Amino acid sequence: MMNKQRDVEEQEWLTGMAVLVIRERGLAYLDVLHSLLDRYGFNILHEMTIQEEQRKTLAQWIDGVEQVSEKWPDNAGLPVYFLVVHDVHPVMEQPSSREAPGRIDNARLLTVETLLNQKVNKGRSSQEQYSPLYLSRNTTDTFEFLNQIVPHRIDKLRTASQRYNMQFRTPYPVLADLSKQVCRAKVELVEFHGTEAICKTFRPGRERYLEREVQARELGASLPEVSRLLEVGPHYLVFERYSNSMERILSPRAPFSPHGLLPIWTIERVRAVILHYRRLGYECIDLTPQDLIYDPCQGLKIIDFEFLQPGTEEIETLKGNYAWYAVPSRFKGDLPLLAHQGSYHERWFPYTGLPRTLCLNKLPRPILTMVRSMALVPLTLDGLRRVSWQHIQRLVRN
Repeated sequence: MMNKQRDVEEQEWLTGMAVLVIRERGLAYLDVLHSLLDRYGFNILHEMTIQEEQRKTLAQWIDGVEQVSEKWPDNAGLPVYFLVVHDVHPVMEQPSSREAPGRIDNARLLTVETLLNQKVNKGRSSQEQYSPLYLSRNTTDTFEFLNQIVPHRIDKLRTASQRYNMQFRTPYPVLADLSKQVCRAKVELVEFHGTEAICKTFRPGRERYLEREVQARELGASLPEVSRLLEVGPHYLVFERYSNSMERILSPRAPFSPHGLLPIWTIERVRAVILHYRRLGYECIDLTPQDLIYDPCQGLKIIDFEFLQPGTEEIETLKGNYAWYAVPSRFKGDLPLLAHQGSYHERWFPYTGLPRTLCLNKLPRPILTMVRSMALVPLTLDGLRRVSWQHIQRLVRN
């Protein structure tokens, strides 16, 4: 009974842990790996260079140990670098696949591995391609690696894992999980002192996103569209909960389109918000229509400012703003996962029905209404293409 309890405790702190071993040819991409790990929410608990005299022995051990689910290929070189990472919110595989050979405990690791492989092998023929790293697939793999390479650090790693897991706990009773990718924070409906509220709990090491949310409320205190904070904690924020009736006011709606258009008055208010922050020297990076909600009692609200960051200078115009234009390559701050996608045409035009140029300046509403009526044609065609493609896919599957 005691052994079983000890095994359960061991499993708990190992959940979300993984070991990544970099091969010789992959060492040049270590910075890329660091960036991917940060972007997808991992914390690096320990990293080190593997001593030269240990590399061949470690490669042979990896190739021979029964618990390791893949063999060590020759074309990538010997192991040269070692990382222990932790994810407080691992994405588990579907139950049907968990007993399959080579199963992985955290599917988020596969995303990092795939993106790194794509970067490394871009432009290489199939014969030239190689895998730059080995990653532990599950808690068994991970514990074997830790025992083999850093047995003296296991206690410290356990403590760090438990501390991070504790920091990521929701401080109030959870009523519903509203989270999406959870790369930076989880979002939940909670019971907050007798009322319902929204709690955003940030991953350890992602406090800069929390600080931006707080700063956005301070800088935008005069804007009625900025959602209200109820409590600021060391790793979490509690927001006022709003009733979202946005779907009811999206009109007109093009045939075959999944949604209607934003009312012109909401576009005008979004313009005002972006310009307000630009005048203070800040850019509303990653502001999208999905960040807008409409409460029948409190009006339009913007709920996400995680990527609000200083721009190049205080600017009095909307032209070039980082919400509607591509973020310039000289920008050195944080960018969202989809930063490579166009800001306005893909994200905003389907909701505004207006060319970006007409959103930069205040124009008479009748003119904007007339232009939007013409935009219904391309939006209808886009919707028809999407519906047709979905229908074709269903036919192929059946």
